[in-house]
Amino acid sequence: MGVFLLAGLGAWFVLPKPVLYDGVPFSTLVTARDGQPLKLRPAADGRYRLFTTQDDIAPAMIEATLLYEDRRFYSHPGIDPMALVRAAWTTYVRRSRVVGGSTITMQLARLRFGMDTRTPLGKLRQSLRALQLERHYEKGEILQAYLNLAPYGGSIEGVGTASRIYFGKPASALGRGEAFALAVIPQNPSARFPATAAGRTELLAARSRLLDAWSRGTDHDAETSARARLVPTFRAPSALPSHAPHFVRDHVPPGQTSEFRTTLNLDAQQLLEARIRDHLNLGRADGIANAAAMLVDHRSMEVLALVGSAGFFNAEIAGQVNGVRARRSPGSTLKPLLYACALDAGIIHPMTLLEDAPERYASFTPENFDRGFVGPVFARDALVHSRNVPAVRLLQDLGVERFRALLDRAQVGGLRPASDYGLALALGGNEMSMEELVQLYAAMANGGLWRPVTVKASAGVDETRATRLLSPEASFLVLDMLRDVPRPDAPALADDRRSAIAWKTGTSYGFRDAWSVGVFGRYALAVWVGNFDGRGNPALIGRESAGPLFFAIADSLHANDDSGQVARKTSTLNLRRVEVCATTGDLPGTHCPSTTASWFIPGVSPIKVSTIHRAVAVDVHTGLRSCRAGADTVQRVFEFWPSNLRTVIRRAGIAIRTPPPWSPDCELDETSGIGLPPRIRSPQTALVYHATARDGDQANVPLSAVADADARALYWFVDDRLVATTAPGDDQFWTPRAGRFTVRVVDDLGRADAVAVQVAAAPVRTPG
Repeated sequence: MGVFLLAGLGAWFVLPKPVLYDGVPFSTLVTARDGQPLKLRPAADGRYRLFTTQDDIAPAMIEATLLYEDRRFYSHPGIDPMALVRAAWTTYVRRSRVVGGSTITMQLARLRFGMDTRTPLGKLRQSLRALQLERHYEKGEILQAYLNLAPYGGSIEGVGTASRIYFGKPASALGRGEAFALAVIPQNPSARFPATAAGRTELLAARSRLLDAWSRGTDHDAETSARARLVPTFRAPSALPSHAPHFVRDHVPPGQTSEFRTTLNLDAQQLLEARIRDHLNLGRADGIANAAAMLVDHRSMEVLALVGSAGFFNAEIAGQVNGVRARRSPGSTLKPLLYACALDAGIIHPMTLLEDAPERYASFTPENFDRGFVGPVFARDALVHSRNVPAVRLLQDLGVERFRALLDRAQVGGLRPASDYGLALALGGNEMSMEELVQLYAAMANGGLWRPVTVKASAGVDETRATRLLSPEASFLVLDMLRDVPRPDAPALADDRRSAIAWKTGTSYGFRDAWSVGVFGRYALAVWVGNFDGRGNPALIGRESAGPLFFAIADSLHANDDSGQVARKTSTLNLRRVEVCATTGDLPGTHCPSTTASWFIPGVSPIKVSTIHRAVAVDVHTGLRSCRAGADTVQRVFEFWPSNLRTVIRRAGIAIRTPPPWSPDCELDETSGIGLPPRIRSPQTALVYHATARDGDQANVPLSAVADADARALYWFVDDRLVATTAPGDDQFWTPRAGRFTVRVVDDLGRADAVAVQVAAAPVRTPG
């Protein structure tokens, strides 16, 4: 004993301060926003070791541990000489049984420094380390470290971990009976492992002996004693909760210690999972087997629920792929952002008349989903009904670079140069993730202010990362339009609650991805249906396969949430309701037959008086249009639709009052100043054409123009040479040579337009 004392005295003054947890990795308990566990992540060494402070451990657990392991813990200096002598006598002299005699501090030293203490020399080293720990740390720090590192069976270390695994509760909530059961495990964790029947038997026997000692030591009332002796129910380690696996694995940052409280709402998470399960059960006959969804509170940008696939452990659908972060074609879900940009650029207002007619942009000929055209269509209707051709035209007017810049400001990853996309960007020609798409829609709900999503509860809104994407006015107007998109299960909005849902669908090229994204109440929601291997399926249509899933979730959330409708606060916005011509959407001219109200952004929205309805002088004798009003003429109103729209209108069987031909008495100098001149649509100054195609054949450049309703013929000139004569609405081809030219078109009434055109010799050939 003298040797121990001398050694201890030297260690007290000489040994340096050790680090209690140096190199010891800890687990992370990932929880939902209300504290319910989602997943207990193992530590870096594969063990479950959850750091827990002494304040978060039930007093009963500390009492039971000290009673069983070290009753004189607070009075000895790290070693208990009496206990060591008694242990040595029993173990080495009497040889009746092996007794350790270690204090909690000595056990911590063994755990912390990985010692073999079965020999006298090992016990000496353990004692020196115990004195070292006591020299530099308070008793509470030592006890806390022991309770964090003590083994509790299998790969479970620390009382916080054991409490979570065996009883499904934090260590602070342990009852006395549970605490006394855990206290006896570290002394023999293999033999008392609760996961086995033999281990539970041995554990409960040791617990009974400890309870007897506790009962003898202090008087307790009958109820306290009875409750302490209740046999606890142990859960198997395999019963650990594992919720939202994609969210925990990919969205919760690594390297967290102790508890990481997320923004996830477990009820909402389970709701999304159930709705996806039900939806896929119905769609299995159509080969629809996978889906993903993300729900965000757009006010705080907190992720409330996230389902990365229909089954995390389903290898047949590559279930461990996270569909929320997978990069896919967004289809038409980007159109609302395009329309918002066009609103901010002053190109359109909601009732601007757009052209849904055949169009060609060099080698790109956009088509609508139904392969048809509706002719003139208001901007809001073009968006509501997801017409492709008007969207492409809007992107051309806006500029691909400008729209790509908006996506770049919204931190959409993997963007290539705008030239790589061209006008196909309007139809989802890029790739992006569901997370990026949700952030874009949430930005519109937040008045055009973009913020990234957050997964940490109580993190607050990160204003430092906010970016202005759109004006509040454009954001409001687009969402106002999207509230008119009819539900997939009804041709019209059924009630006020549903009218608060602003949503949009998307279908990628080749029927590979079906999307539905929208905002309602405080939520931004996106759903995707498809296959991770990119297989096409005709059933993968946004409105038909993603829309019903979107509303199954949205309706359930509305039933469980009283946030009400999206507030339409226009009093603080720079918006006015103005009367526009109901036929054309422009400001009503003198002859507009009827008007309707439309939103207008003063100082931004385009101001244009309608020219479709015009009064002309008609000769009462011939019925021809006269170039001079007089006693033999009457004023009559006709519709002057441009040639490209007039063709589609007639094809649809819609009757329009077209103006009569001009009287042959009229001269060109009289007619050329009346009406609108033709407008060349091809060729375009912004493009470089080629005299020779890639295959070596001579190339052809289309000649196309939009003419006023009274034009009967178009004459095409290259410099001063007539190259073609066409009827309005018909195209012709020009075979050019290399050089720079002026292409001019003149209608039969003397009105003209011209563009400068560059023609190169041949396209640049690239290897491969």
